[in-house]
Amino acid sequence: MTQTRITPTGAPSELSADSRTTRIGAALGVASIVLIAVGLAISGPMDTTITAPESQVVAFYRDSDLARTLAGGFVEVLGLTLLLPFVAMIAARVRTPGNPLAPTARMAATAYVALSLAPGMAAGATALWSAQHRTVDDQLLLALNDLRAMSHFVSLVPYAVFLVAVGLAARSTRMLPAWAAWSAIVLGAALAATTPVAASGATDFVGMATVLWVLAVGIALLRHPEPGRPVPVGGA
Repeated sequence: MTQTRITPTGAPSELSADSRTTRIGAALGVASIVLIAVGLAISGPMDTTITAPESQVVAFYRDSDLARTLAGGFVEVLGLTLLLPFVAMIAARVRTPGNPLAPTARMAATAYVALSLAPGMAAGATALWSAQHRTVDDQLLLALNDLRAMSHFVSLVPYAVFLVAVGLAARSTRMLPAWAAWSAIVLGAALAATTPVAASGATDFVGMATVLWVLAVGIALLRHPEPGRPVPVGGA
């Protein structure tokens, strides 16, 4: 009789190290989302969308609680930065020799984080600081706010590439759950399709879904980090 069982790849020590690395990356991914949410809660509502009235945008930068808003922004920055080891773990997990999808996903996610931090959040922080510590024209504050918003819109393109690349790589390697691979492809495609009209708020729902994707994948890999492959076992 021939049986098939699922046996983890690699020696026991290698499996243990791989599982530990996966859990660390997954935990940091979950922590990333939590920190971003906490940062937003600390900062409070920001009425500074690119379509908001000019007087409303200027009033936000001139009248906001500087310490609270900057503290919330710092927590968000930390959360975005912690997304990088999560991405590195995912890319390593779905990588296969000669396939460019995993490296592309990692570089695209890195570009997303970089654009989100600078000029993105850096432009917003500059506007906030200048409004309350410098003599600046309202038009400069509006320009910095537009730079912050546009940087976010631009960053969505590499983020969409990351999701699609990870989904396609995971489909071929089966190193992520099927739901994670397919949803990454769908969400990435939806994000790319709605980015040209992001100023209208079209990406808001998709963006929230991608946040939930990171959270769900992080939790799933925390629970089941071990990679495996079918190994035929002969026996009488």
